[in-house]
Amino acid sequence: MSQIADTERERIRAALHDLDGPVVLRYYTSDVDSWYSRAERALLQEIERASPRVTLEIHADRWDPAREAAVGIRRTPVLAVAGARDTGVRYYGVPDGYELEVFLNLLRAVAGERSVLAEASVARLRALARPVHLEVLASPT
Repeated sequence: MSQIADTERERIRAALHDLDGPVVLRYYTSDVDSWYSRAERALLQEIERASPRVTLEIHADRWDPAREAAVGIRRTPVLAVAGARDTGVRYYGVPDGYELEVFLNLLRAVAGERSVLAEASVARLRALARPVHLEVLASPT
Protein backbone atom coordinates (compact mmCIF):
# COMPACT_ATOMS: atom_id res chain seq x y z
CA MET A 1 0.00 0.00 0.00
CA SER A 2 1.33 3.44 -0.97
CA GLN A 3 2.15 5.99 1.71
CA ILE A 4 1.17 8.83 -0.65
CA ALA A 5 -2.37 10.25 -0.35
CA ASP A 6 -4.41 10.45 -3.55
CA THR A 7 -4.69 14.24 -3.25
CA GLU A 8 -0.92 14.58 -2.94
CA ARG A 9 -0.40 12.20 -5.86
CA GLU A 10 -2.73 14.32 -8.02
CA ARG A 11 -0.93 17.54 -7.03
CA ILE A 12 2.37 16.00 -8.08
CA ARG A 13 1.04 14.78 -11.43
CA ALA A 14 -0.66 18.09 -12.20
CA ALA A 15 2.53 20.03 -11.49
CA LEU A 16 4.85 17.79 -13.51
CA HIS A 17 2.74 16.56 -16.44
CA ASP A 18 4.18 19.07 -18.94
CA LEU A 19 7.81 19.66 -17.93
CA ASP A 20 9.84 21.55 -20.54
CA GLY A 21 12.98 19.42 -20.14
CA PRO A 22 14.61 16.67 -18.13
CA VAL A 23 15.02 16.65 -14.36
CA VAL A 24 17.40 14.31 -12.56
CA LEU A 25 16.98 13.80 -8.81
CA ARG A 26 20.12 12.32 -7.28
CA TYR A 27 19.08 11.21 -3.81
CA TYR A 28 22.01 10.71 -1.43
CA THR A 29 21.02 9.00 1.78
CA SER A 30 22.58 6.71 4.35
CA ASP A 31 22.42 2.96 4.03
CA VAL A 32 20.35 2.77 7.25
CA ASP A 33 16.74 1.77 6.62
CA SER A 34 14.19 3.70 8.65
CA TRP A 35 10.58 4.88 8.50
CA TYR A 36 11.86 8.31 7.47
CA SER A 37 13.99 7.00 4.59
CA ARG A 38 11.16 4.76 3.33
CA ALA A 39 8.67 7.66 3.39
CA GLU A 40 11.07 9.98 1.61
CA ARG A 41 11.89 7.34 -1.01
CA ALA A 42 8.17 6.66 -1.61
CA LEU A 43 7.55 10.36 -2.21
CA LEU A 44 10.49 10.63 -4.60
CA GLN A 45 9.37 7.54 -6.51
CA GLU A 46 5.90 9.08 -6.86
CA ILE A 47 7.49 12.24 -8.24
CA GLU A 48 9.47 10.13 -10.73
CA ARG A 49 6.32 8.27 -11.82
CA ALA A 50 4.50 11.57 -12.41
CA SER A 51 6.55 12.46 -15.49
CA PRO A 52 8.66 10.57 -18.02
CA ARG A 53 11.06 13.53 -17.87
CA VAL A 54 11.94 12.92 -14.19
CA THR A 55 14.68 10.43 -13.35
CA LEU A 56 15.45 9.35 -9.79
CA GLU A 57 18.89 8.00 -8.89
CA ILE A 58 19.23 6.60 -5.39
CA HIS A 59 22.66 6.57 -3.76
CA ALA A 60 22.16 4.82 -0.42
CA ASP A 61 25.70 4.33 0.80
CA ARG A 62 27.93 5.09 3.72
CA TRP A 63 29.28 8.62 3.86
CA ASP A 64 32.22 9.03 1.49
CA PRO A 65 33.84 12.47 1.95
CA ALA A 66 35.62 12.43 -1.42
CA ARG A 67 32.49 11.49 -3.35
CA GLU A 68 30.33 13.94 -1.44
CA ALA A 69 32.82 16.78 -2.04
CA ALA A 70 32.90 15.91 -5.75
CA VAL A 71 29.11 16.27 -6.07
CA GLY A 72 28.89 19.27 -3.74
CA ILE A 73 27.00 17.97 -0.75
CA ARG A 74 27.71 18.61 2.92
CA ARG A 75 25.39 16.15 4.65
CA THR A 76 22.74 13.56 3.92
CA PRO A 77 19.96 13.06 3.13
CA VAL A 78 20.10 15.45 0.18
CA LEU A 79 18.64 15.75 -3.30
CA ALA A 80 20.94 17.05 -6.01
CA VAL A 81 18.48 18.51 -8.53
CA ALA A 82 19.71 18.86 -12.11
CA GLY A 83 18.13 19.66 -15.44
CA ALA A 84 19.99 19.27 -18.72
CA ARG A 85 23.00 20.36 -16.63
CA ASP A 86 23.79 20.45 -12.92
CA THR A 87 23.63 24.03 -11.64
CA GLY A 88 24.38 23.10 -8.03
CA VAL A 89 20.84 23.05 -6.61
CA ARG A 90 20.83 20.92 -3.46
CA TYR A 91 17.69 20.27 -1.42
CA TYR A 92 18.11 19.11 2.18
CA GLY A 93 15.13 17.60 3.97
CA VAL A 94 11.92 15.97 2.84
CA PRO A 95 9.97 17.99 0.23
CA ASP A 96 6.68 17.05 1.84
CA GLY A 97 3.79 18.91 3.42
CA TYR A 98 4.15 22.67 3.02
CA GLU A 99 7.43 22.26 1.14
CA LEU A 100 6.02 20.03 -1.61
CA GLU A 101 4.56 22.89 -3.67
CA VAL A 102 7.82 24.84 -3.50
CA PHE A 103 9.78 21.73 -4.48
CA LEU A 104 7.51 21.02 -7.47
CA ASN A 105 7.98 24.63 -8.63
CA LEU A 106 11.72 24.15 -8.28
CA LEU A 107 11.54 21.09 -10.54
CA ARG A 108 9.56 23.07 -13.14
CA ALA A 109 12.15 25.89 -13.06
CA VAL A 110 15.08 23.46 -13.40
CA ALA A 111 13.36 21.60 -16.25
CA GLY A 112 12.75 24.84 -18.12
CA GLU A 113 16.21 26.21 -17.31
CA ARG A 114 14.66 29.45 -16.17
CA SER A 115 14.92 31.57 -13.08
CA VAL A 116 12.11 33.18 -11.14
CA LEU A 117 14.43 36.01 -10.11
CA ALA A 118 13.97 39.55 -11.33
CA GLU A 119 16.35 40.71 -14.09
CA ALA A 120 18.01 43.14 -11.68
CA SER A 121 18.78 40.27 -9.29
CA VAL A 122 20.17 38.12 -12.11
CA ALA A 123 22.41 41.02 -13.21
CA ARG A 124 23.75 41.49 -9.66
CA LEU A 125 24.47 37.77 -9.33
CA ARG A 126 26.33 37.71 -12.67
CA ALA A 127 28.49 40.56 -11.42
CA LEU A 128 29.81 38.53 -8.46
CA ALA A 129 33.57 38.06 -8.68
CA ARG A 130 33.73 34.67 -6.98
CA PRO A 131 31.40 31.75 -6.16
CA VAL A 132 29.06 32.23 -3.21
CA HIS A 133 27.61 29.51 -0.99
CA LEU A 134 23.97 30.28 -0.31
CA GLU A 135 21.56 28.32 1.86
CA VAL A 136 17.87 29.13 2.08
CA LEU A 137 16.11 27.76 5.14
CA ALA A 138 12.35 27.36 5.13
CA SER A 139 10.04 26.58 7.99
CA PRO A 140 6.25 26.39 8.02
CA THR A 141 6.18 28.16 11.39
